[in-house]
Amino acid sequence: MCASSSTPREVLILAGTRPEGVKTAPLIRRLLDDPRFTVRVADTGQQPGRVAEALAPFGLRPEVSLRPQRRSGSLAELAAALITGIDELLTHHRPAAVVVQGDTTTALAGGTAAFWRHVPVIHLEAGLRTNDLDRPFPEEANRAMLARIAALHLAPTQAARANLIGEGISSSAIVVTGNTVVDALHDLVARGMAQAPDWVDPARKLVVATVHRRENWGHGVAATVDGLRRLARACPDTQIVMVTHPNPQLSAEVTTGLAGVANARVTPPLPYPQMVGLLRAADLVVTDSGGLQEEAATLGVPLLVTRDTTERPEALTPGRGELVGTDPELLLSAGLRHLASGRTAVVGSPFGDGRASDRSVVALAGLLNVPARRVVQRRRTAAAIG
Repeated sequence: MCASSSTPREVLILAGTRPEGVKTAPLIRRLLDDPRFTVRVADTGQQPGRVAEALAPFGLRPEVSLRPQRRSGSLAELAAALITGIDELLTHHRPAAVVVQGDTTTALAGGTAAFWRHVPVIHLEAGLRTNDLDRPFPEEANRAMLARIAALHLAPTQAARANLIGEGISSSAIVVTGNTVVDALHDLVARGMAQAPDWVDPARKLVVATVHRRENWGHGVAATVDGLRRLARACPDTQIVMVTHPNPQLSAEVTTGLAGVANARVTPPLPYPQMVGLLRAADLVVTDSGGLQEEAATLGVPLLVTRDTTERPEALTPGRGELVGTDPELLLSAGLRHLASGRTAVVGSPFGDGRASDRSVVALAGLLNVPARRVVQRRRTAAAIG
């Protein structure tokens, strides 16, 4: 039986990693406040516990938590387990649409399972490309495959839209929304939640670093840590903070590499509001993370990207960022230059104006052919805290 035009349409939002939790949170909140929709948030368990942690600062929690069985740790094993679990979820709930975010294994598995069930797939943060299947791996392939099956492509930038058009995606299926991470940053800052950890010394310059990309495992991680060690020794009054990845092997590698460097600190992953506070306090960010490229550019922090290419060229503008690869000498020279010149005033974000979630809701309503919204406040569902 077809739903009437006045029946709220159920939207299933999938997230399995912290970045997915952060970037879906603004959209979840908008949909929860819109009486035309009901929202079900599912944590796929790709990174156990990380989605709930990411959603909590926004007053949200997942309604459903999957527990994929993992023994070998391979991508194929994870993808198979996620597709099976998400398919069971779709069988029980039959949503009107499924939202997947970015380019994770969760996004690809969720999009595939929904497509096979003839449920429209909405791809949040669509169209990012390096045009190199090995960089980043496997994310470049994941997002390219999603483009073939998505019914609606929510592109964060005009460049992302152009990528999709170039691949033959109809312009009528693409909406440029901005990136929802800007919405999330604006929200945390406005509520005074983005505070740096107490151990940060505001009187000293601060470099914040991360490394985790699969293509950097091994030599790339070692070279990046070597460059940071050289930078720390060249600038003994500067704080170097390496925020590790949940992967214990990566964490051990960077901890060993920075051992004995007096002004270098290795810290486990921080709660997202604290991480944003740390970035706001930074004089320089060194990272191979896509999300941190967006966050640093939005917060106006100079950025060194330890990759050979990026799907976020908007971050690579004068005063914002540059590619340095994993050459320790290049990292050192660029780091010294940025620390000497200091932060420059940057107005606005190349990734949006903080209204991406609003535009996404409008686009979703259009796809599902729901009536124009009446201004009615509704009590939030079990996906919201409080």
